Amino acid sequence: MVLYFHSQGYSPASVGVILALNSVIPLLFAMPAGGFIDRIGTRKAVLIGSLLCTASGLLYVLGGAKGMLPFFLLGQFMNGVGALLCWGALQASAAIQANQWRALGKGDHILSNFAFVNSLAQLSGPVLGGIVSDKDGYVSVFMIYILLCLLALGNALLFPATAKSGGRAGEGAGAKPADLRFWNSYASGFSLMKSNRPFFIAMVLNGILFVLVDLRGTFLPVYFSTGGLSNTEVGGLLSISGLAAVMIRPFVGSLLKHIGHRWLIFICIVSGGVCLMGLSFYPPFWFMAVIIFLWGICTGVNQPIALIMVANTVRQQEQGMGMSIRTMANRGVQVVNPVVMGGLSGIFGLAVGFGIVGAVMLLAALTYIYRKNGSFSVDL
Repeated sequence: MVLYFHSQGYSPASVGVILALNSVIPLLFAMPAGGFIDRIGTRKAVLIGSLLCTASGLLYVLGGAKGMLPFFLLGQFMNGVGALLCWGALQASAAIQANQWRALGKGDHILSNFAFVNSLAQLSGPVLGGIVSDKDGYVSVFMIYILLCLLALGNALLFPATAKSGGRAGEGAGAKPADLRFWNSYASGFSLMKSNRPFFIAMVLNGILFVLVDLRGTFLPVYFSTGGLSNTEVGGLLSISGLAAVMIRPFVGSLLKHIGHRWLIFICIVSGGVCLMGLSFYPPFWFMAVIIFLWGICTGVNQPIALIMVANTVRQQEQGMGMSIRTMANRGVQVVNPVVMGGLSGIFGLAVGFGIVGAVMLLAALTYIYRKNGSFSVDL
């Protein structure tokens, strides 16, 4: 998507605004979606979400074939809603399963494995997209996306129908979920963040780390493209990041036992900031590959540690809402981050913009680790 719009002559700021559209809906409606998932069950939520993502792929194909922006904008809207339902349901189910195995010491490993499977797509996606777009054009990439959405739709039929997050802990299968009226869901979500301080801090840290994930998918391809690299070369570099994520995620549970949440988060934020600052100096290709590999490790740790923090700080009956709020925090970053980076790139250039964001991340990491008596000292 990023390379397509860049090839059509859109500025980095315009690309950021277009891609932010599918993040606005989850940002606004993540809390009601959490209640909706509790009510209809995770299998139905994944089915509906997969259908919406498939429809968005059809709109991408029409937009690419006709060169019409409105098709892409509508596709981004539908993709945002579909991904919100799918992702919220899958995360809630994974957290519930992890909590059931926590007594045996396997809860964190289950969530790490859940994130590991996701990283396989992050590894193969950029390579496939780069090769196909160079050989057959962007419309072929969008058609492959439709096929993948249909595959997800078929797999959703195999999803356990009983995997629901509604109901109180300790209640039977027939327990009714909490009040799921639209406006009350916002009150429940904000009450959770206000009353559960460790959960709130977990969301702040998740947002800081997610900046790295969002930049990798939006402005990093543009940075590579302006350096004269082909789409295949760009896809190869991004897949180095995906490879690093695949390698690190199975070990996140063990790292947490030996290092702890506090220091693992600190190391990832500092490393990510250093990577961003390194790109501002236009390093040679080989050193750029090293930076991208380290960047991939940081983004690989982000998802499992965020899932683990939510699962550990939120009660069983609030997992659906907790995971939806995590999605909302991520989408908030996806809305704000492109606007900030677009502004910085317009004033200072994209490379310098990376350096500025990296410096801010270093400052955030130092604040987090040294404010022992402040709000960032909560033991997660």
